[in-house]
Amino acid sequence: MVSLSSSRSFVGFLVILIVLWSGSLYANGCYTSIISFGDSLTDTGNAKQVASITHQQYSCSNTPYGDTFFHEPTGRCSDGRLIIDFLAESLGLPFIQPIMYDKGSQIGMTLEQGANFAVGGATALNSSFLEAIGIPNSFTDTSLGVQLAWFKQALPSICGNVSDCRNLIGSSLILMGEIGGNDYMYGLVAGKHIDDVKPLVPLVIDTIVSAINDLIEMGARTLVVPGNFPIGCSSFLLTLSGSPKTEYDPTTGCIIELNEFIEYHDDLLQMKLNQIREFHPDVNVIYADYYNASMQIYRSPDKFGFTSGALKACCGGGGPFNYNSSAECGSASASMCDQPDTYVSWDGLHLTEATYRLVFNSLFQGPYTTPEFNSLCPVSTSQSGVGLMSSFGSLYANGCYTSIISFGDSLADTGNAKQVASITHQQYSCSNSPYGDTFFHEPTGRCSDGRLIIDFLAESLGLPFIQPIMYDKGSQIGMTLEQGANFAVGGATALNSSFLEAIGIPNSFTDTSLGVQLAWFKQALPSICGNVSDCRNLIGSSLILMGEIGGNDYMYGLVAGKHIDDVKPLVPLVIDTIVSAINDLIEMGARTLVVPGNFPIGCSSFLLTLSGSPKTEYDPTTGCIIELNEFIEYHDDLLQMKLNQIREFHPDVNVIYADYYNASMQIYRSPDKFGFTSGALKACCGGGGPFNYNSSAECGSASASMCDQPDTYVSWDGLHLTEATYRLVFNSLFQGPYTTPEFNSLCPVSTSQSGVGLMSSL
Repeated sequence: MVSLSSSRSFVGFLVILIVLWSGSLYANGCYTSIISFGDSLTDTGNAKQVASITHQQYSCSNTPYGDTFFHEPTGRCSDGRLIIDFLAESLGLPFIQPIMYDKGSQIGMTLEQGANFAVGGATALNSSFLEAIGIPNSFTDTSLGVQLAWFKQALPSICGNVSDCRNLIGSSLILMGEIGGNDYMYGLVAGKHIDDVKPLVPLVIDTIVSAINDLIEMGARTLVVPGNFPIGCSSFLLTLSGSPKTEYDPTTGCIIELNEFIEYHDDLLQMKLNQIREFHPDVNVIYADYYNASMQIYRSPDKFGFTSGALKACCGGGGPFNYNSSAECGSASASMCDQPDTYVSWDGLHLTEATYRLVFNSLFQGPYTTPEFNSLCPVSTSQSGVGLMSSFGSLYANGCYTSIISFGDSLADTGNAKQVASITHQQYSCSNSPYGDTFFHEPTGRCSDGRLIIDFLAESLGLPFIQPIMYDKGSQIGMTLEQGANFAVGGATALNSSFLEAIGIPNSFTDTSLGVQLAWFKQALPSICGNVSDCRNLIGSSLILMGEIGGNDYMYGLVAGKHIDDVKPLVPLVIDTIVSAINDLIEMGARTLVVPGNFPIGCSSFLLTLSGSPKTEYDPTTGCIIELNEFIEYHDDLLQMKLNQIREFHPDVNVIYADYYNASMQIYRSPDKFGFTSGALKACCGGGGPFNYNSSAECGSASASMCDQPDTYVSWDGLHLTEATYRLVFNSLFQGPYTTPEFNSLCPVSTSQSGVGLMSSL
């Protein structure tokens, strides 16, 4: 176990460094920020904060909202991220803050890298007008006009004069909703027939158009204007509809007249947007076709991995569509499904994160925007003259990959934790001798006596060792992406540290979770590649190494005194976090990703020492703890199942599973066969005891000692392996049978999953 204290200063230092390094240029070379308006499909927390202050009930404030990604309710009406979140990530921006955000006991406003004025429950038309025609809205009167007024009121505190404000708005991406859906929905809930609601459509469209024109006059240059989702497929309206005259689409089960109504709304909106384009040819007005981007899913849910169907909600209170107004999601009487990513509908009104991700991809990386948003820079301000930095070179270093980009923990960290610990005067055992003695002859921050798997991989590709993002340049610490970068940090977890701590699993070492590492990478990109096309080429020509990550989540639980059965519920969360990161990288252009499973922790000298129960069962052939290794097999099986789903959805991406477990178990079963004559379970470097692990005299401390021949040991320090072991595991993986598909050479045959063989042209 690595030792790194004062994690707050550790993270604070990294955040300061990255902020200083990223500078004040557009976050992605195109847009400085996102400014958003709309309702609950876009709201990232405004309604939650207002409801908290006014003591109103707001279901999206309650668990299990947010469970899949944030692991807590944020006010987003989904199990995880929304379209606006995926858009922000793709632009290299942080998640867009609601204008009403919690600062202790104070509610304030922020426009740092964008602001979200959307409020759950909002309408396009003024609430008093709707109420006057018999359509009440008891939750909020924050119509589109109100949100636009807030924006105008906020500007003077952000930009001192009109010119600066025009520049701010012009360099921002404006997201106009979705808005208008609630105007219609409230009418239907009030008992009106869809024909009685239809006269609202021109009024709603005119309100949206008026807001667009106001923003253009203020300096807006790029606006994304969504249409509406097919409300005829809503679990809520399918439940509400009780007329025997209702006609359903036989291919989808959706209500025909409600979807035709939305098509009318969308057609009128597009006609009005065309008029705006003619009048403002220098403005990018982009229509986002939410309707057809989602209808492809409703027509063929299984094709897109939604094996639980498209119409039944994941979270609800029962009934044919799992929607019950008396037991809505977020209430004590509602229940949540086990696998939200197999459902289209989250709560009967809103969609799951998995659906929003797919809709985002179809819109912003597919054909469902007009004009197509296939690049994230407007034509008029494109970065077409900006290429990759020359340090990356113009050719692949080995004919296949220009670089390795790595994430993970101490099994992949090549020095990040060491450098930060040095600056912040913290203790980190892997910074001390005899770490590194065998190969580097000095400590490098690698938690072994020499090289790690990532080092052998770099050597085999003809690349230099992959630098940690924090590297030593004399007295200065800087960041590099020359021929790759390593974002792995010793002690890191897959899950957020605050979430783990909340469930009784403290991590005093670091809170640089996988999500944090991925955020660093996104923040680094603008200084490396000037536009999205170049960034996609860079990422696509790199080999992405996804860890290993997740082992510490489980290890910290065991150290905290939890039984392995109590830790087991973390596994799906860890896997979902890894899968989410993989999907993010694929969206950014990744073409080849190596995703390791976990090592057999039941063979760890540390856990063998920690285990003191007479009930512990040991494998008679290896001496390893059976239930701990079975736990890792469970993790690996679930990971492989999820990777298969990714392969089916992205057949043009090489997703390679690296079987760390079985590649190392062959050694634990027959250590002598592989030259490990000193055994597999006793550490080379440690402070005594049956497995030479002593938490009071860990390797790197003055009271620990090192063996004479590390290459005859499997375990280096009780937690990590020797260079000799890592070399053999590397060979078994990348030059042997322990990858799926087999990585029998280091160039992909093509972009298919058919195999990974050497390109014939080479």
